[in-house]
Amino acid sequence: MSLKNTSDQQGITADINELLSLRFQAQNIQFFNSQRVNTNQVGQHVSRARGRGMDFEEVRHYQPGDDIRLMHWPLTARLGKPYTKVYKEERERAIYFIVDQTASMQFGTRVCFKSVLAAKICALLGWAALNHHEQVGGVVFADDGLYQLTPARSRTHLLKFFKCLSDPDNMLRPSNNHSMAMTLKNLSKTLKSGSVVIVISDFVHFDDEAEQYLKLINRKSEIIQVFTYDPLEASLPDRGQYCFSDGQLHFLELNAADKDVHKRYAEPFNQRLDRIKALSSKHNMQFVALATNDDVVKTLNHGVMRYGY
Repeated sequence: MSLKNTSDQQGITADINELLSLRFQAQNIQFFNSQRVNTNQVGQHVSRARGRGMDFEEVRHYQPGDDIRLMHWPLTARLGKPYTKVYKEERERAIYFIVDQTASMQFGTRVCFKSVLAAKICALLGWAALNHHEQVGGVVFADDGLYQLTPARSRTHLLKFFKCLSDPDNMLRPSNNHSMAMTLKNLSKTLKSGSVVIVISDFVHFDDEAEQYLKLINRKSEIIQVFTYDPLEASLPDRGQYCFSDGQLHFLELNAADKDVHKRYAEPFNQRLDRIKALSSKHNMQFVALATNDDVVKTLNHGVMRYGY
């Protein structure tokens, strides 16, 4: 069961004009924290974000545990009491999108394919990141190649990513290392500490190797896992006969009125979902699940509750 193949391919392939127009909806995304944080000692609050710079804010009395390097020695000598300088640090993060466009993502029965949903999510969060002056880059990986974009704070830069999502045939670079595991492995070698990695996928191809590299990345970066799915993957309708095919040799007919069929049908999806949720919870990663018929802005805002450090 899939979307009707209309002449304009609506919902089947990502439309670059729609991705561009999502910059307006991105203003409603409450996803990125651009607040400044006060810092007056090393180690008081561990932050994986690197600073854009240090702006002097005030001088106050020295407190036990303050960084000795921030002592205001002239004032201390003049007044005979220890004083320390307080600075305001503005955070800067590189936002990496890992966008799955493999064959399993080319499926949908409500509104759009999962691949199109992933493109929309990437566009919304990409625009939101630029609105908060973050650097944006990442990787699009598919069955026949990948596309990489070094993070930069540039609208033109982001548009290159959108072009790949809407026209992958002309943008993907052929590669033997385009699986999710290899994509994460390569990223782990070049990723700067304090970055934010947003993985948008149905996690069908998320194996043990991919999990190990994701945990490696998590040691020095913030990870947000966006689990995309179609409602028909989660459960069958209450009644009816349904035929499934891989588009090649395999066909399967299911009776949706059979409760045992319902249960066995949902098991693979539930196992996949539970695995990603458990991984996220255990390793302090962000997690949000979006269906192809969800309100993307509302779900993102509600689903990720504690973004930022």
